[in-house]
Amino acid sequence: MTPAAATPETAERSAAGRRAPSTASRAARHRRRHLTPWLVWGTLALVAAAAFAWYADGGRWARVETPSMGTTAPVGALLWVKPTDFDSLRPGDFITFVPPGSDLTFSHAVEARNADGTIATRGELSPTDPWRLEAEDVRGRVVMVWKGAGWLALMGPALLAGAVAIAIVRRFVRAGARAPVTLLLGAALLALTISWYDPLVGAQQLAFTADDDGSATGTFVGTGLLPVEITADGGDRVRIGAGEVGTVEAVALGAGEQDEHRLEVRIAPVLAWWWWALIIAGCFSPAVVSAVRERAARHGAVAP
Repeated sequence: MTPAAATPETAERSAAGRRAPSTASRAARHRRRHLTPWLVWGTLALVAAAAFAWYADGGRWARVETPSMGTTAPVGALLWVKPTDFDSLRPGDFITFVPPGSDLTFSHAVEARNADGTIATRGELSPTDPWRLEAEDVRGRVVMVWKGAGWLALMGPALLAGAVAIAIVRRFVRAGARAPVTLLLGAALLALTISWYDPLVGAQQLAFTADDDGSATGTFVGTGLLPVEITADGGDRVRIGAGEVGTVEAVALGAGEQDEHRLEVRIAPVLAWWWWALIIAGCFSPAVVSAVRERAARHGAVAP
């Protein structure tokens, strides 16, 4: 049986059928490219509008820089502060204030109302504050605590400036190389910012006790985003998270050194399984993005 020869009309329909998926694919990619900026700018606009409404209503923000409030507001937390009626404050209320004779802002809990109408405050990990607060000293009541968000607020200007610089560099890079270049520069920007501000791993010593046998005991509080393990040289170890308190003891030192009462500790991050998963995913993300883009390009190509 002799196969039928392809007519020009048949060949034209076949070519059109091959071109149709390619045209649809290009149209879909075109829509995605134009939709993504709108989604990004729309989200930023909503965030900016919410922040403006909060500020216009008297709300303010404060970033926690010391560990005095323990796990309630660890270092790096972002506090949402709302104006409040001074007479309505009760023990346990979390407030932000500027104490008399100081220009520093503190955020502690109300401990008691004094007979003269002033209030006393203290932190969870600190003794009663030495001042008595009046209405003009109080800036507001803390209504929300976003743990870790204060670090983002601190690093935000550097990240934003870096993002603008990356966007400018992208304009001078050919289209096919923009994705890997963006990933490379973005990773470098994030690494440099984290290295400079050091938000991940930290601990602060709260107390130190020297024992008669030459050993020493130290109490620490976590000040980073990641939980850490603190190991005393020749002694025990303890794991603490942000705002958590732990104590380690270093055993007695060798002969001739017992009068020094030294306490040397090592601080190391403790990574959960999902942190490792994120790290591994980040390492493979450039290859995955490149493979996806290459596959999309092949499917979008016009068949001969």
